[in-house]
Amino acid sequence: MIITQVTDFFYQFKNTVVETDEIVTQHQEAIKEYSNILKEENIHKEYEENYLTILGYAHRLENINDRIFYTFQEAIYAIDLAKQMKDDNAIILNSIVYILVLNNFVDEYFGKKIDEETKQLALKTYEEIEKRQAKENQKYHVYQ
Repeated sequence: MIITQVTDFFYQFKNTVVETDEIVTQHQEAIKEYSNILKEENIHKEYEENYLTILGYAHRLENINDRIFYTFQEAIYAIDLAKQMKDDNAIILNSIVYILVLNNFVDEYFGKKIDEETKQLALKTYEEIEKRQAKENQKYHVYQ
């Protein structure tokens, strides 16, 4: 199954640091292939809000090299944590979302024009989640 392949792809790097150059030169084809299969099978639709959230979160970094590097490391960490917690839903979600976000950034790295509408939607989605969390944190501090 494709999700298992994506999970295994990320998990193989569990105890290593993979630099951006290696990601875009040695792993670009795998990232693109996995992303295309997920899109062809319409698996990605269910996770669109999560995708937009991570995409928006990563766009806080101006440099594309940093976005690729940190997104890749976050994917490994998120999948490892989900495996430790035996949370199959989180493994699936993180595998799908992070491979799609990375594919977006690898395309951008190689000069493919980014979809500005999707980028703006991602930034807005992330901003809304940040506002919600700030509101929750404010409630928590009021109770103390």
